[in-house]
Order: sequence, then structure tokens, then C-alpha cells
Amino acid sequence: MLRTNPTKGLDKLKKAVKELPLESKIEVLTMLEEELFATRFKSLLIEFRESAKKYPITMEEITKEVEAVRRQRYESRN
Repeated sequence: MLRTNPTKGLDKLKKAVKELPLESKIEVLTMLEEELFATRFKSLLIEFRESAKKYPITMEEITKEVEAVRRQRYESRN
């Protein structure tokens, strides 16, 4: 069986991208961002959920914090 070195192909791809004009690099970046959005979003959700489990907070605590911030902002305007 013929074996290929995946890093060699990746190195060629990186080199090719480096040689592209700026407009083409932006196009490649946009394509990758669109392709990877769902994966990145899921990862972020997992992080948020883990953080929420680690530092649980009640609706009452959230409400108190929101009211304190609103009060502070209101007082700073006057």
C-alpha cells in the first residue's frame, strides 16, 4: 500500500496560501470560517455549559446583578 505524508501535503498547501494575493487569502479565510462555523459554535457551547456547571447561578442572582448594574448606570448619568 502506498503511504503518503499528510503533513507534507499540508506544508505544500500552507506555502501555496502564503504565495496568494491578499484578496485570495481573504477568500480562503472566508471559506474556512464558513466551513468551520458549526464546529466552533458547538465547541463554544460546550465550554459555556461546562462553565455553568462549575459555577452555577440562580435566576435570582442574575436579577440582582442586572438591577445593580442598571442602578449604577442610572446613577452615573445623573
